[in-house]
Amino acid sequence: MIGLPARVIRAGGLMLAAAIAIAAMPAPATCFPWSIDMYRGPEIQPFAEAPRVTPADTIPVHGGEPSMSLDQAAIKMHNPLQATPENLAKGKQQFNTYCAPCHGESAQGNGPVAHILAKPPKSLLDGAIKDRPDGYIYGVIRDGVLSSPSYAQELSVEQRWQVVTYLRSMQSAAAAKARLAGN
Repeated sequence: MIGLPARVIRAGGLMLAAAIAIAAMPAPATCFPWSIDMYRGPEIQPFAEAPRVTPADTIPVHGGEPSMSLDQAAIKMHNPLQATPENLAKGKQQFNTYCAPCHGESAQGNGPVAHILAKPPKSLLDGAIKDRPDGYIYGVIRDGVLSSPSYAQELSVEQRWQVVTYLRSMQSAAAAKARLAGN
Protein backbone atom coordinates (compact mmCIF):
# COMPACT_ATOMS: atom_id res chain seq x y z
CA MET A 1 0.00 0.00 0.00
CA ILE A 2 1.35 3.16 -0.97
CA GLY A 3 1.47 5.52 1.84
CA LEU A 4 -2.02 5.66 3.32
CA PRO A 5 -2.16 8.18 6.05
CA ALA A 6 -2.01 6.77 9.53
CA ARG A 7 -5.29 8.40 10.31
CA VAL A 8 -7.15 6.31 7.69
CA ILE A 9 -5.50 3.12 8.93
CA ARG A 10 -6.54 3.86 12.49
CA ALA A 11 -10.14 4.61 11.40
CA GLY A 12 -10.28 1.34 9.44
CA GLY A 13 -8.96 -0.56 12.43
CA LEU A 14 -11.56 0.99 14.69
CA MET A 15 -14.33 0.09 12.26
CA LEU A 16 -13.07 -3.49 12.04
CA ALA A 17 -12.94 -3.71 15.86
CA ALA A 18 -16.48 -2.34 16.11
CA ALA A 19 -17.76 -4.85 13.54
CA ILE A 20 -16.14 -7.73 15.44
CA ALA A 21 -17.61 -6.46 18.74
CA ILE A 22 -21.11 -6.23 17.25
CA ALA A 23 -20.87 -9.69 15.71
CA ALA A 24 -19.70 -11.18 19.00
CA MET A 25 -22.68 -9.75 20.99
CA PRO A 26 -25.26 -12.30 22.16
CA ALA A 27 -28.80 -12.24 20.74
CA PRO A 28 -31.11 -9.70 22.38
CA ALA A 29 -32.85 -10.91 25.51
CA THR A 30 -36.41 -12.18 24.97
CA CYS A 31 -39.28 -12.65 27.38
CA PHE A 32 -40.00 -16.03 28.81
CA PRO A 33 -42.88 -17.77 27.02
CA TRP A 34 -45.23 -17.56 30.02
CA SER A 35 -45.14 -13.77 30.05
CA ILE A 36 -47.71 -13.65 27.24
CA ASP A 37 -50.24 -15.91 28.95
CA MET A 38 -52.40 -12.89 29.62
CA TYR A 39 -53.01 -12.80 25.90
CA ARG A 40 -53.44 -16.53 25.35
CA GLY A 41 -55.12 -17.48 28.63
CA PRO A 42 -58.83 -17.96 29.20
CA GLU A 43 -60.92 -14.85 29.56
CA ILE A 44 -62.42 -14.48 33.02
CA GLN A 45 -65.36 -12.14 33.46
CA PRO A 46 -66.37 -10.74 36.84
CA PHE A 47 -69.35 -12.64 38.23
CA ALA A 48 -69.16 -15.21 35.43
CA GLU A 49 -69.70 -17.61 38.28
CA ALA A 50 -72.38 -16.51 40.70
CA PRO A 51 -71.13 -15.52 44.15
CA ARG A 52 -71.92 -17.89 46.95
CA VAL A 53 -75.57 -17.60 47.87
CA THR A 54 -76.62 -17.57 51.49
CA PRO A 55 -78.66 -20.69 52.28
CA ALA A 56 -82.35 -20.11 52.89
CA ASP A 57 -83.49 -19.35 56.44
CA THR A 58 -80.05 -18.25 57.62
CA ILE A 59 -78.96 -14.91 59.02
CA PRO A 60 -75.76 -13.31 57.75
CA VAL A 61 -73.01 -13.01 60.37
CA HIS A 62 -72.30 -9.39 59.46
CA GLY A 63 -75.87 -8.30 60.20
CA GLY A 64 -78.71 -7.60 57.89
CA GLU A 65 -81.51 -9.95 57.11
CA PRO A 66 -81.90 -13.26 55.31
CA SER A 67 -82.27 -12.93 51.57
CA MET A 68 -85.60 -14.13 50.27
CA SER A 69 -87.90 -13.50 47.37
CA LEU A 70 -90.99 -11.33 47.63
CA ASP A 71 -93.20 -14.42 47.79
CA GLN A 72 -91.10 -15.89 50.60
CA ALA A 73 -91.21 -12.59 52.48
CA ALA A 74 -95.00 -12.51 52.16
CA ILE A 75 -95.25 -15.93 53.77
CA LYS A 76 -92.44 -15.91 56.34
CA MET A 77 -92.07 -12.33 57.53
CA HIS A 78 -94.36 -10.85 60.16
CA ASN A 79 -94.35 -7.35 61.55
CA PRO A 80 -92.58 -7.42 64.93
CA LEU A 81 -93.67 -3.88 65.83
CA GLN A 82 -96.77 -2.73 67.65
CA ALA A 83 -98.76 0.29 66.48
CA THR A 84 -97.40 2.54 69.22
CA PRO A 85 -97.57 6.31 68.79
CA GLU A 86 -93.78 6.37 68.41
CA ASN A 87 -93.73 3.71 65.66
CA LEU A 88 -96.64 5.37 63.86
CA ALA A 89 -94.96 8.80 63.99
CA LYS A 90 -91.68 7.42 62.66
CA GLY A 91 -93.51 5.36 60.03
CA LYS A 92 -95.41 8.46 58.90
CA GLN A 93 -92.17 10.42 58.60
CA GLN A 94 -90.56 7.68 56.47
CA PHE A 95 -93.74 7.22 54.40
CA ASN A 96 -93.92 10.95 53.67
CA THR A 97 -90.26 10.99 52.68
CA TYR A 98 -90.06 7.90 50.47
CA CYS A 99 -93.60 6.85 49.50
CA ALA A 100 -95.69 10.03 49.39
CA PRO A 101 -93.95 11.61 46.36
CA CYS A 102 -95.67 8.97 44.21
CA HIS A 103 -98.51 7.59 46.35
CA GLY A 104 -99.41 10.87 48.05
CA GLU A 105 -99.62 11.64 51.77
CA SER A 106 -103.08 10.07 51.75
CA ALA A 107 -101.68 6.94 49.98
CA GLN A 108 -104.30 7.22 47.23
CA GLY A 109 -101.80 7.33 44.34
CA ASN A 110 -102.01 11.09 43.92
CA GLY A 111 -98.53 12.21 44.93
CA PRO A 112 -96.88 15.34 43.51
CA VAL A 113 -94.83 13.38 40.95
CA ALA A 114 -97.60 10.93 39.98
CA HIS A 115 -98.51 12.93 36.86
CA ILE A 116 -95.02 12.53 35.34
CA LEU A 117 -94.79 8.77 35.81
CA ALA A 118 -95.41 6.44 32.86
CA LYS A 119 -97.68 4.28 35.01
CA PRO A 120 -99.75 6.01 37.66
CA PRO A 121 -99.10 4.75 41.20
CA LYS A 122 -101.77 2.63 42.82
CA SER A 123 -103.76 3.55 45.87
CA LEU A 124 -102.37 1.76 48.90
CA LEU A 125 -105.65 1.99 50.81
CA ASP A 126 -107.81 -0.37 48.81
CA GLY A 127 -107.50 -3.06 46.19
CA ALA A 128 -105.18 -6.03 46.43
CA ILE A 129 -102.55 -4.35 48.58
CA LYS A 130 -104.81 -4.15 51.64
CA ASP A 131 -105.24 -7.93 51.53
CA ARG A 132 -101.52 -8.67 51.18
CA PRO A 133 -99.58 -9.82 54.26
CA ASP A 134 -97.28 -7.43 56.08
CA GLY A 135 -94.25 -9.39 54.81
CA TYR A 136 -95.25 -8.63 51.22
CA ILE A 137 -95.39 -4.88 51.85
CA TYR A 138 -92.08 -5.08 53.69
CA GLY A 139 -90.58 -6.98 50.72
CA VAL A 140 -91.82 -4.34 48.27
CA ILE A 141 -90.20 -1.59 50.34
CA ARG A 142 -86.97 -3.60 50.57
CA ASP A 143 -86.74 -4.91 46.98
CA GLY A 144 -89.08 -2.72 44.95
CA VAL A 145 -91.64 -4.07 42.51
CA LEU A 146 -92.75 -2.93 39.05
CA SER A 147 -92.01 0.80 38.98
CA SER A 148 -91.57 1.17 42.75
CA PRO A 149 -87.85 1.37 43.58
CA SER A 150 -86.03 -0.48 46.32
CA TYR A 151 -85.43 1.41 49.56
CA ALA A 152 -83.17 -1.24 51.10
CA GLN A 153 -80.26 1.20 51.31
CA GLU A 154 -82.29 4.14 52.59
CA LEU A 155 -84.43 2.47 55.24
CA SER A 156 -83.27 0.18 58.03
CA VAL A 157 -85.18 -2.98 58.88
CA GLU A 158 -86.97 -1.23 61.75
CA GLN A 159 -87.86 1.78 59.59
CA ARG A 160 -89.39 -0.49 56.93
CA TRP A 161 -91.57 -2.16 59.54
CA GLN A 162 -92.57 1.28 60.85
CA VAL A 163 -93.73 2.22 57.35
CA VAL A 164 -95.75 -1.02 57.17
CA THR A 165 -97.28 -0.24 60.58
CA TYR A 166 -98.19 3.29 59.50
CA LEU A 167 -99.64 2.10 56.19
CA ARG A 168 -101.77 -0.50 58.01
CA SER A 169 -103.10 2.25 60.29
CA MET A 170 -104.02 4.33 57.23
CA GLN A 171 -105.75 1.32 55.66
CA SER A 172 -107.71 0.67 58.87
CA ALA A 173 -108.80 4.30 59.07
CA ALA A 174 -109.91 4.27 55.41
CA ALA A 175 -111.87 1.02 55.92
CA ALA A 176 -113.59 2.48 59.03
CA LYS A 177 -114.47 5.63 57.10
CA ALA A 178 -115.90 3.55 54.25
CA ARG A 179 -118.02 1.51 56.70
CA LEU A 180 -119.39 4.70 58.25
CA ALA A 181 -120.18 6.14 54.82
CA GLY A 182 -121.98 2.93 53.87
CA ASN A 183 -124.34 3.05 56.90
